[in-house]
Amino acid sequence: MRDLQQPDNYETLKAKINSAAIVGHTTDTTTKIWVRAFRQGKWTLIVSTTKLPESAYDLSGKDLGQMKAHNSDIVFLEERDITRTTDQTMTFEVSGLTPDTRYYYYLASDDPDLALERKVELGGDHQYWFRTLAKNPQSLLFGFYSCHDPFSVKPNNEGAWDKFYDVLNERQADFVIGGGDQVYCDTNHASQIQDVWVWLKNNKNALLAKYRKANGSLDEPPIIEYFTKLYRTYYRIYWQFEHLRYVYRRFPQYMIWDDHEIMDGWGSLTEDERKAKLANFFQNDDENANYALVMLMFKAAAQAYLEYQHAHNPDSMIINGDPGASHWDYNFDQGAYGFYMLDVRGHHDCEQPDGQRLLGADQFERFESWINSASIKKKKAIFICSPVPVVHWKESAVNTFDFGGQKDDFMDEWGHKTNHAERNKILELLLARSHENDIPIVILSGDVHCASAFGITHTQTYPGARLFNVTSSAISRSPAPGIATAAMQKSAPIDGFDGGRFEQMFRFAGENNFAVINADCRDGELQLSATLYWAKPGSESVTQKVIRLGT
Repeated sequence: MRDLQQPDNYETLKAKINSAAIVGHTTDTTTKIWVRAFRQGKWTLIVSTTKLPESAYDLSGKDLGQMKAHNSDIVFLEERDITRTTDQTMTFEVSGLTPDTRYYYYLASDDPDLALERKVELGGDHQYWFRTLAKNPQSLLFGFYSCHDPFSVKPNNEGAWDKFYDVLNERQADFVIGGGDQVYCDTNHASQIQDVWVWLKNNKNALLAKYRKANGSLDEPPIIEYFTKLYRTYYRIYWQFEHLRYVYRRFPQYMIWDDHEIMDGWGSLTEDERKAKLANFFQNDDENANYALVMLMFKAAAQAYLEYQHAHNPDSMIINGDPGASHWDYNFDQGAYGFYMLDVRGHHDCEQPDGQRLLGADQFERFESWINSASIKKKKAIFICSPVPVVHWKESAVNTFDFGGQKDDFMDEWGHKTNHAERNKILELLLARSHENDIPIVILSGDVHCASAFGITHTQTYPGARLFNVTSSAISRSPAPGIATAAMQKSAPIDGFDGGRFEQMFRFAGENNFAVINADCRDGELQLSATLYWAKPGSESVTQKVIRLGT
């Protein structure tokens, strides 16, 4: 039996972020700012309307607590104890801000226990700043991306992140949505980075030997702590790429997970198939122990996701230690527009009853209540993030090749026959809301490593509906080859949804891509469009396609 390595020594040869910042949920008067500090200790976040002068942040013998009194431009200064408990991460909530205003922020410390020569860890170059939204904005412009895996290509590179940053700056984006797979914890050895599930399969016996109690049960808290350290490592590795960090520190981020933050195909594998993930040939495996480890890994993945992604999202009900009971879906408003981020992983279970497998019954009820609320009926447009597209691949292929290594990928799809009941309920809700209130609705998706746009219609029952699904993937993952367009859904009736029809508007594969959504209402009439951008890594040019989404 191999020795169990210390989790802090996992992937020691890869570069990792030490200190970093993310601007999270931002309104006209508030923001969330997430930070990671390279050491635990007392750290202070400072927010100012102007760049702080050198004389302010070199401290000159003063402590940070005195700074606000001597700098009237400082609007927020708060010290927090940042510890290893959350991997030295912390989210600050800032309020009382002014609409449509630029703010600079700084992470600093005068903790004597840290004995830092450089007191300002982040922001000393004045490149850490954000802008609050306008009060009740009637126009919005935001970015969308998915599937960040720079280790899936050789040489490793950041894909289209540099182009994404440039476009966001040039077009003065309000915020960015990360539509899933912001990290890949289950990549492969060809990528020269460890698959956490292969690691567990190879090391589970050493793990069980250390953490199994005398009565045969598992000592769960230290196992979860061990696994959580492994998952955190992926975030620190995957998020150390330069232009990704530029986007995260500058533009407000809204994130939702997909399967690769947990396990490839999470939710589309049966209990027996999850057990088999850890099974070794010629060993007398304990299947119950295998399954217990799988579910403890899910708890660890959820904890790392909470620390690195969900902590800076809008608030939702999170129950520590119980991801299955937590609400990972959330919604937010930006002026005349409503947003809902669907969670297709936290409650995804292919063994649940028909109509409850992707979202679960409780999440569907929350979503139904939201989209039928009086405030949402008054919006100019509605945007829904479903990390897995409602329509992308040909449904005939999805329901024919759902076996072997492709089974979980196709069973993830809304178009798979096992998910038709749930898909149909969602489509009925969206088509009815769009038709009855004359509101365009756009579903934003990732997951599939290529791009597409579809209209979804039901002219007999909902003739006034304007429903679209725009997919952009992948920003840095190795893209599907150009020939993949042949497998994409064409304009056709919707299988299993009588009277419904998919209208293909655009399809593309072969290069990294991202999207910018523009809701322009400057002249009083809404003009809604999605622009898909694609480029080869390292190229000087970027290609774009504007897709009009109706008015």
